[in-house]
Amino acid sequence: MNRTVKILFLVLSVAVGLNLWAQQKSNGKADDKGGAMAGKNILLPTVYLGRSEYHGGPIKKEEFDRLLKQGLTSHDSSGNKYKVVAFDFNYGERQLYEDSIGNLKVMVDLVYEHCPGDTITSNVSASIYDRTKAGDTVYIDRVTVVKYLSNKSNKTQPDSAAIGARGMKCVIVK
Repeated sequence: MNRTVKILFLVLSVAVGLNLWAQQKSNGKADDKGGAMAGKNILLPTVYLGRSEYHGGPIKKEEFDRLLKQGLTSHDSSGNKYKVVAFDFNYGERQLYEDSIGNLKVMVDLVYEHCPGDTITSNVSASIYDRTKAGDTVYIDRVTVVKYLSNKSNKTQPDSAAIGARGMKCVIVK
């Protein structure tokens, strides 16, 4: 029995040592998924609600509704403009429910919609402006954008050149 424990301890020690050695070896290397982009920070364009500089955080209901009707815009820190091609719209509506024995519970109803283009779909827009209230949360993520050929042009790169952009979280307040 004592011999078996010693052998198991030796095997375990070797396995831990190999694992630590492999981790130490990989710490010195960056993930080389992009080849030439290895070691460079990739800055994603920021997405803004409407024609404003709002890109997440607390927002009043009236302001949120007004900006959401304008759609999404995007630009990066260098001033390059991007056209929003698609995004995911996630809406968490806080509701008060009563369980089977009469206890009140605050729960969240979730609405998810994939929106092609830079505005929400007609399914969502038919009810969202009547539903929004303080305490609700909106996540706009998985945003896809294409770069305009110039900042004064309406022509963009082809959709096949689309890249991801930074999403946002909006918390509706009073």
